[in-house]
Amino acid sequence: MMELIGLKTRMQSYGVKAAGLSSRDGGAGPADGTTLFIGDLAVNVPTRGGFVDRSPYSIEERGEEFLLLEDGAEVARVEPAGEPGFYELETPGGVSFRKVALRHGRDAIGTTVMQACSHTVPCAFCAIEASNVSGATLPEKTPEELALVSRSAWEEGYRHFVLTTGTTAEPDRGIARLSGCAAAVKSNCDMKVHLQFEPPDSPEWIEEAGRNTDSCAINIETFDPDVRASMTPGKAGTSLDEYLSAWKKAVDVFGAGNVTCFILAGLGESDDSIEEGARLLASLGVYPFLLPLRPLRGTRLQDREPPASDRMMRLYERCAGPVTDAGLKASDCPAGCVRCAACSAFPDITG
Repeated sequence: MMELIGLKTRMQSYGVKAAGLSSRDGGAGPADGTTLFIGDLAVNVPTRGGFVDRSPYSIEERGEEFLLLEDGAEVARVEPAGEPGFYELETPGGVSFRKVALRHGRDAIGTTVMQACSHTVPCAFCAIEASNVSGATLPEKTPEELALVSRSAWEEGYRHFVLTTGTTAEPDRGIARLSGCAAAVKSNCDMKVHLQFEPPDSPEWIEEAGRNTDSCAINIETFDPDVRASMTPGKAGTSLDEYLSAWKKAVDVFGAGNVTCFILAGLGESDDSIEEGARLLASLGVYPFLLPLRPLRGTRLQDREPPASDRMMRLYERCAGPVTDAGLKASDCPAGCVRCAACSAFPDITG
C-alpha cells in the first residue's frame, strides 16, 4: 500500500501528461486535473501547467487498458474515472447538470454554490471565478437545482456532496444559503452533505450549518502568519483566535473528526508550521487535511512548482502521528474532501 501512496504523491507533485482524458478547467477545488483509480486509491492529478509538461509521468491507452508510464516505462495500470451519466441530464429550465455539480473522486459530487468571493484581493491559489467566466458553471446554484442533481447522482452510486462557496460579505459568510441547499439535497435523497465556510461573525451560525449537514470544513490553509498575509490577504483579516472559536464550536456541533481544515503545503511556509498547525487542529478534534499546492492557471501562483514529493511524504509522516494519537480517521468522516481523498495521500496514510 505504501508503494501506491508514494506513487500517488509523486503524481500529484509532478503532474501527469494525459492527452485525451477529460480535465476540469478552473474552479475552487481540483481544477486543471483529472481523476484516476489505481488499485483502491482515487488520485486526482494535475494535467495542465508548465510543470506538467516536464513530468516523467504520462498516460497511454493500449487497447482497452490505460497505462501509467514513467519516462516511457510502464509503472501501473490505471482506470480513468470517466464522466458520470448525470452529466447528460438537464434541469426543466434546460441547464446542464454538469454546470450544477461535478464528480469528485470515487463516489462524491461537489459544487461551489456561489461562484464569486467578497474578498477584494483573492487568495493567491484560488481560481474560483475562472469557471464562471468561461461559462462552465452557474454564478449561483439554487436549492432546487442541487436537489435534482443529487437525486440523479445518488441513483448512480454517489454518496456524499461537498457544498462550498465563495465567501460572502454577510455576517454568516454564506452559511444560511449553504444550509438551505443542504436541506434541499437531504429532502430528495439520502446523500451525506458537507459544507465549507469561513468563520462567521458569530459562532452561533455554525449551529445553523449543522441542522442539515453531516460534516464541515473551516479552512485556514496556512499557520504561518506572514504567508497568511501574503497568500490569503482577505482571509487573514480573520484572526487565529476567531478560527479557534469557530473550530471549537464546529466540533461541539458536528463531533470530533467531522470537522476538517485544509493545510496547503507549497505556499512558502516551513515544515514546522505545518506540523504545529496539524497538532493544534488534532488536539481540538479537527482533522487536518494536508495537501500539496496545485498551481492553477489564472492565479498568482500559476507559475509556481508544487512541493516536491519527498517533502510531502515527510510532512504526511510528521503529521500522521498527532492525528492518530487524537483518534481521528478520514474514513470516519461521513462526507467531504477527506472522505473523497483524491487530492491528497494524507487520508490514505491516516486511515
